[in-house]
Amino acid sequence: MQKRPRAGQKTFPGIFNRRFLLIFSPVLLTAIISIVIAYLLTPPDTLTMTTGFEGGTYAKFGERYKNILAREKVRLEILASSGSVENLKRLGDPALQADVGFVQDGTSSPAETKNLVSLGAVCYSPLWVFYRSPETIDDLSGLKGKRIAIGPEGSGARKFSLDLLKATGAADPPTSLLEIPSAAANKALLNGAVDAVVVIGTEDNSLVRELLYAPGIKLLSFKQAEAYTRLFPTLSHIILPEGILSLSEKIPSQDIHLVATTTSLIVRQSLHPALHYLLLDAAMEIHGRAGWLNKRGEFPSPKELDFPSSSFAERFYKKGRPFLLDYLPFWVAVLVDRLVIILVPVAFALIPLLRGIPWLYAWRNRRKFSRWYEELKSLESEMGKKPAGAAALEYRDRLDRIEAAINRLRVPLILFGEVNRLKEHVDGVRGKLARLNPNQEEKET
Repeated sequence: MQKRPRAGQKTFPGIFNRRFLLIFSPVLLTAIISIVIAYLLTPPDTLTMTTGFEGGTYAKFGERYKNILAREKVRLEILASSGSVENLKRLGDPALQADVGFVQDGTSSPAETKNLVSLGAVCYSPLWVFYRSPETIDDLSGLKGKRIAIGPEGSGARKFSLDLLKATGAADPPTSLLEIPSAAANKALLNGAVDAVVVIGTEDNSLVRELLYAPGIKLLSFKQAEAYTRLFPTLSHIILPEGILSLSEKIPSQDIHLVATTTSLIVRQSLHPALHYLLLDAAMEIHGRAGWLNKRGEFPSPKELDFPSSSFAERFYKKGRPFLLDYLPFWVAVLVDRLVIILVPVAFALIPLLRGIPWLYAWRNRRKFSRWYEELKSLESEMGKKPAGAAALEYRDRLDRIEAAINRLRVPLILFGEVNRLKEHVDGVRGKLARLNPNQEEKET
């Protein structure tokens, strides 16, 4: 018989007893730990983006990212910079608070790409070369001997200007290369203080648009654009189509051939995965439309340029955003998504364990019988060697203790038949002892 609980003793109703908890505790513990881990992995609500100079392309992009992330209660702090080179330094320096930024292909070295990953290419950034001259110039070599504003230290414009001007021989004296900030360079070109200005940015760049419509200012069309892209593989040959500025006035009056670098959205590898998805979602909204220089859907794209792709970005481009983001608030969707990612491999690891639980449960309970079967076997062996005399009384006492212990066993109902079989075995040994000592039994009766 099963032992009844003492007064005041707590019991678990049904299957929720101590045995259940002992067997299923690994599963319960794993689930609890997974939930805690998923909660601890909840992303921060503040992000820092390094962009570009005020009024420039990247600064405008940053403001749009800021507004989109604000919908999901994520605050984006924007750091102005001189351009791509400075952005790269900020992202690569752990001491600086920059989580994400815009970096142009070709501005980094292998050492600088460590611990940084790309969320994809987001736009072309053409090398706009505006100049003032009565003659039409169709190559950078035509700027030799002129005053050229190439952009400030730390800017992508300065880096590419120097590389290309040196390649064409236009950087040598008497050419004057001036490191003037972009806004000041525009003014200098308009008032005649410089002869040419090099700007890197999209058509949304206010400084680019200012010079595109300025009277007396021309935009250089690279006649040898293809040659530049072969010699500088990080550059692309793109076309500003005839009439794209004004179809009615046919501005420009012909196709303008440009060379452009590709700008990527770069993040620190340690950035929370959920923020990868949030930034990619924003990138689709900001950069996915058609522009003067690209078709609809051309950006963002999973191009691997100077930086390896984020594994989360690869998943995003192949399968799209996590579907939970379409139905749940961002934080809830992120928590559930991370929990699923954690629990799926854990579940596969636990399947063999779960299949073995019934066997483990039965084995654990049958172990309780094994001890007493061994006791009975040992007792029978001793009875065969020394069946009578004072030992017979000891045998009886041992049988009584074994029987009392069996009565105290606590087992599930499904194994109650095992208890009865064990008691029958005790009775069998008791009967054998009685047959070996009939006179002792008569005295007691």
